Order: sequence, then C-alpha cells, then structure tokens
Amino acid sequence: MSIFKKKNRPVKLGQAKKKLSARREIRHSLIVLLAVTLQALSILWFYRPASIVSGGVTGIAMLLNYATGGNIQSWIPMVVLNAPLLVLAYRELHLKFVIYTALSTVYFSLIFAVLENLPQPKIFDMTNPVMPLISVIFGAVLNGAFGAIVIRNGASTGGFDIVSLVLSKKVAFPMGTISMTFNMLIVAALAFFKGMEVAALSIIALFVCSVSFNNVLMGLNRNKTLFIISDKWDTFASEVMSTVHRGITYIPARGAYTNAERKIIYILAKTVEVATIRRIVLQHDPQAIISVIDTKEVVGRGFTANN
Repeated sequence: MSIFKKKNRPVKLGQAKKKLSARREIRHSLIVLLAVTLQALSILWFYRPASIVSGGVTGIAMLLNYATGGNIQSWIPMVVLNAPLLVLAYRELHLKFVIYTALSTVYFSLIFAVLENLPQPKIFDMTNPVMPLISVIFGAVLNGAFGAIVIRNGASTGGFDIVSLVLSKKVAFPMGTISMTFNMLIVAALAFFKGMEVAALSIIALFVCSVSFNNVLMGLNRNKTLFIISDKWDTFASEVMSTVHRGITYIPARGAYTNAERKIIYILAKTVEVATIRRIVLQHDPQAIISVIDTKEVVGRGFTANN
C-alpha cells in the first residue's frame, strides 16, 4: 500500500498545481476584463463629454469619431488598427502576454461598442467652465489606475503598447518616450479639429493618466533599498532584524581616504519600515550614514504574494 501511495503523490501534487494554476489564470482573466470595462466607462463618461482623446489606438479611434461627427464609431478603428498590431505582437513578444492582450483588446473593442451606443450619464455639468477640467482629471486618474491593473495582471489593451514594446527592443529609446511621441501626434491632430483648448485638456489627461498609471503599477507601499555605513553595525543589526523582520547583508568595503576596512549594511524593506530602521540605527550610531534608494520591484520571500 505504501508503494502505491508514493507513486500517486507526484500525480496528486501535479494535479493540485494545475488546478491552482488554472484558478490563477481565471482570476487574472476576470480582473483584466473588469479593469478593461471600467477603463471604457472612464473614457466614455469623463473623456467624451470634454471632447478629449485618450492615448494610443483608442485616441486615434476617438479622433476619427470627432472628425466625422460621430459617423465612424470608435470601436471600428480600434478593431481595424489593433488587428495587425496583434499579429506583430505574436511575432515579436511572449505568447502568454499576446494571449492576454488579445483577450483584453477584443473585449475592450466589444464593450466599447456596446457602451458607446447606450445613453451616457451626465456626471458633471459641462456648462460650468470648471467642470471639463475636473471631468478630465477624474477620468484620467481612473483610466491610468485601471490600465495599470491590466498590466499588473500580465496583459495590455494593445495599440501603441505593442509598438512601443517592439521598438524599445530594437532601438535605443525607452518605451515611455515612444508612447509619448505617438500621443503628442494624436493631440496635435486633435488641436486641428477641436482647437487648442481641447488639445491642452488632452495633454493634462495624458500627464495625469501617466502619474496614476505609474503609482498604481508600482504600488502605494513601494520597496526601498538601504545602504548603511557605520562602525557600530554589530550593535543594531540584530535589533533591526528582530523588529522589522528583514534580512541584512554585509558587504565588505574599504574607505578610500582612511584605507580602513569596514562593512556596508544592505537592507531591502518596505517604505513604511524605513522610519523604524532609521530610528534604530541612529539610536546606536548618530554618526551613521544611511542611503535610501527607491526600488521598482523586489521578487522573493516577504515581498511577493507567492513567497
């Protein structure tokens, strides 16, 4: 009996992993679809009343809608322009990313087509001169936040994100610079059709959307890297580890002026833990030098959900 149990354990473990993986993929897919739906609503409820455009392919689609007086519905250019971009993504980018992106892109076009033809609620009184700006800022915050949620779950809504990713791999320009160049061209075209006031609101929306996107993507409780130079490292190291439960790494170093050997203390911590670490270190060594650096991402135990 024991022999059969040993043989069955790897199968059961493998099945459990597959179930967990399937559940994880389903959860990510549902989150992406919900975030994409809310993105579409933020554009239709807050961008459209102010006659501004979003970025990327969605911005081009909205621009064509404005230029034709609504004769071309926005979802049609979305489908037409995203189709070849998805083919490009399939050839150049990771397959899983392409699958999620195709799902979110197709769904975004479909949900936009449905919502675009429904009566839209009037959330702000656009006859008030201040309300267009408030509507734009509010919509941009939501649009950026929901877009970051899509990216954090391994997808994108296609469009210039694909172009930027591909070009950033081939040319020496960061992804953000490429996306911003495309978006500025769209805003310039909007200025031609709608005037500089609307174009200026679009630039504000792009900026606010970018700030919102980056903050949600990186998370509100960001990670920090601390480098501490102190001759009394042995007096506070154990207290730091026991208080904030963060590991400490000693890096051998030599002072250029004194030529004396010393240790640099290296710590990865959450933002909310930095004040505690600083207090402990300075209590033991008021002359300690503490360098705190923003860290975009830390993968490992104590920092990511899977560890």
